[in-house]
Amino acid sequence: MQAVARLLRDAGAKVSGSDMKDFDSRPDLEAEGIEVHIGHDEKYVTDDVTEVVYSIAVPKSNPEIMKAQELGLPIRRRLELVGELMENKNGIAIAGTHGKTTTTTMLAMMFEAAGNHPTALIGAEVRSLKSNVLLGRGNDFIVEACEYGKSFLDLKPRIVVLTNIEPDHLDFFTDFDDIKDTFEKFINLLPEDGLVVANGDDEVVREVVGRTNKRVVWAGLNEGNDYRAENLKFSEGRMHFSVNGTESYLQLPGKHNVSNAVLAWAVARENGIDSATLQHVLEDEFNGLARRFEIIGSSMGVTFVDDYAHHPTEIQAMLEGARQYFPSRKLVVVFHPHQFSRTRILLDGFAESFNDADRVIVAPIYAVRDTEEDKQSVNSKILVEEINKHSNNAEFIGDFDAIEDRLIDELVAGDVVITMGAGEADVFGQELLAKLRNK
Repeated sequence: MQAVARLLRDAGAKVSGSDMKDFDSRPDLEAEGIEVHIGHDEKYVTDDVTEVVYSIAVPKSNPEIMKAQELGLPIRRRLELVGELMENKNGIAIAGTHGKTTTTTMLAMMFEAAGNHPTALIGAEVRSLKSNVLLGRGNDFIVEACEYGKSFLDLKPRIVVLTNIEPDHLDFFTDFDDIKDTFEKFINLLPEDGLVVANGDDEVVREVVGRTNKRVVWAGLNEGNDYRAENLKFSEGRMHFSVNGTESYLQLPGKHNVSNAVLAWAVARENGIDSATLQHVLEDEFNGLARRFEIIGSSMGVTFVDDYAHHPTEIQAMLEGARQYFPSRKLVVVFHPHQFSRTRILLDGFAESFNDADRVIVAPIYAVRDTEEDKQSVNSKILVEEINKHSNNAEFIGDFDAIEDRLIDELVAGDVVITMGAGEADVFGQELLAKLRNK
């Protein structure tokens, strides 16, 4: 939503918005001329408002949406507006269960480095840009496309990029077949001359793409891909690999990041960008995203890393990368589970995803869109029991204040604290780091 607000403001619109609670980038938005309110109230829909745009996460009972309905104002979902803006552009939509934000960022930076001046809407702040949007005047329009609520069906892409397809958001989708059918519909949004660039290592992606008749370019780490990253090696803080004979590296660990990179590489090459430019971006410009293996600081010999991972596959991949990066150090994970329904449905996957951690502290589950039935069906103690059947490294601590007290007493030089989850784990990590610095 911040990226859309910035895009509209750059186009000359007067933009205001609201959020449930304050956020770090609010001063930046206000400095750019965007009015920000904390809390939702119908009074913010003033006489000069001509349209209301909302996130799929906002319920129809929101007072501002209800006021807009009362006034007969146009009300659109975020990606409806984005779809309209990208319709006459070279629209590139990056979708998938994991890796969307990283792939979108790499791709946007590649097009920018090539002089294409793209517009790009990204789901996290890019460190090197200090923003989550590129406001270009070129013909390329790059968008991170979320499947939740089937909202990405509002887009109008010419190129679809698929990172992977796994069960998720099952509080909305009926089942995994519903998810796969929705991705098939997404691919079929493409015009006749459209292009799919897809992860050929993902069996479900191959299945879903195989149902369509669109032109496909495959990218991945295994044989059978048109663009293949191979010779992977982590050395001196870098993930080295080669794509179709061109050597490169990332300043991040993890083969999942290489998988994202080769997808972006394939899209860029299919759009005429030379390999030397792509190599330069990955090696010299791309240094990560907020909340994606973000090293936020250190104190008393303890390093703090924050990551958004909140799905079993993401957790496993992130910890595998962390083990590469910190091979001989103790990894202490503070995990904030996101949604009771997700925890219940994916419980077996969560239980098996913490094997690379030395210690896992599980906080109470962060409720989002959960019913009372969901809340009664599972809790963090049950999750801890299941994790301990596999790795025997987890414990439940009932609130973040108690977790903080425990870690301040027990952390020693050499430990790595990884705060993880889509809830409030990042805030906790920053506060604990500050307290250690002041100890």
